[in-house]
Amino acid sequence: MFRATDSQQDMFDSAAALLPATKRAACEKSWAGPFREKALPILLRAEQEFAEFYDDETGRPNRSVALVLGTLVLKEASDLTDDEVLDALRFDTRWWCAFDLKPEEAELCQKTLHNFRAKLMEREKGAVVFRRLTDELIAALGVRVDRQRLDSTHILSNFARLNRLGLFCETIRVFLHALKKGYRDLHDRLPAGLLKRHGEASWYRDARREEGPRRLGVVARDLYRLVERFKGHRAIGKMEEYRLLERLLSDQCKISEKAAKPRDDDDDRDDGAAPVELKDPKAKEIKGDSLQTPHDPDVTYSGHKGKGYEVQVSETCMPDNPVELITEVKVTPSAGSDATATIPAIEALDKAGHKPKELVADTTYSGATNAAEAAKRGVNLLAPAPAMAKPEPGKVYPAPDVDCPTGRTKAGAWLKSQEAQPDFQRRYAIRAGIEATNSELKRVQGLGKLRVRRDECVKLVVYLKAAGCNLRRALRHWIEPGLAVEGATALA
Repeated sequence: MFRATDSQQDMFDSAAALLPATKRAACEKSWAGPFREKALPILLRAEQEFAEFYDDETGRPNRSVALVLGTLVLKEASDLTDDEVLDALRFDTRWWCAFDLKPEEAELCQKTLHNFRAKLMEREKGAVVFRRLTDELIAALGVRVDRQRLDSTHILSNFARLNRLGLFCETIRVFLHALKKGYRDLHDRLPAGLLKRHGEASWYRDARREEGPRRLGVVARDLYRLVERFKGHRAIGKMEEYRLLERLLSDQCKISEKAAKPRDDDDDRDDGAAPVELKDPKAKEIKGDSLQTPHDPDVTYSGHKGKGYEVQVSETCMPDNPVELITEVKVTPSAGSDATATIPAIEALDKAGHKPKELVADTTYSGATNAAEAAKRGVNLLAPAPAMAKPEPGKVYPAPDVDCPTGRTKAGAWLKSQEAQPDFQRRYAIRAGIEATNSELKRVQGLGKLRVRRDECVKLVVYLKAAGCNLRRALRHWIEPGLAVEGATALA
């Protein structure tokens, strides 16, 4: 049953009143003071957004939604585990003061945190947490959004990076484990050699370099045999583990017209022929969106950055801002191109009410089409022209119009002329600041290697970490306004 948090609690009943004066003053000077005064009211105002998580009539009254939300954001702001953040809430007096709690109220159970997080994912509310906190911080701090910068950073979810042989073996092992658990009789009827190669105790994937190519042929045939054996089986066909087998076969193999028999010294020589051939990765027959691990099927591959996900980050960059804030984040496939992220980023900022007049980005976000589409939305793209459309050395280009044209050809010429101007490098230099933001998100907040896997979990954590980054910066400014506008403050 939903119950809004009482925002009129008597301060003399909270933990702050029970502390010695010196400790109380220390708490007020730490992050806890400005959090209680400025951030907690934002969380309280956002509570109604999450009332749908609770039944209107049944169940016990909920724990404070502001407390749960704040705990989740602070958890990701300092890259803490569930146990660490719950211990901080339980034992750290700064957390008591921050949330204006009595000592006996400074408690959350792990199940409450888990269930609330699950509902955030189920109802795609991670964006709401980020949006509500960010929008109110922008208003409270008077942050201007006229100029913003855009960049991507590569991240990993919680998966082991597998070589090609390891990918085949692990995907088959995962299927066999699920088959044994749900359909033991079908599992036990499989060929003994196949079960030995891919059972729970198998180390078949750990081959010496010279054995790798031979074993790849064997596991490709094993993969084909399993897919064919259970094709048409209604129950098995619905298993995610079986669908991953089908996907792997499609990604990595070609079905030939003639079945090839195993060689006499192959480990599957007694299992019969199979009409399957391995695709050649050097011939680019394997796409970037192919399966990379059975434990996170949403992971894709980029030849430039490797396996994982990309996070598109938009951030303000106005010299007179008291602090720069992240205005938008979006998780995109690693196999995709940043060029396709430019216009969606502008549209998302426009929808949030934070559309910039100028967007600063690197060459991958540039191009005549993107410049023209951005101009149609009232945004000028400050970016170097693509490699094939660079200004000619020594040629004098007239100063471009203030606003980019909306036609593709004219927009391309506008980009080239903009880059050729003497002040371009000075204006463009501000883009480098977003590299520090990417570093902060990874170094301080653990964005580079997450503790979760799967697309919906990754998206939620990214939203919470971006919200946490903005909160850290706001708290730092409120604690010591004279410090640099970017950076983090200790919350633990």
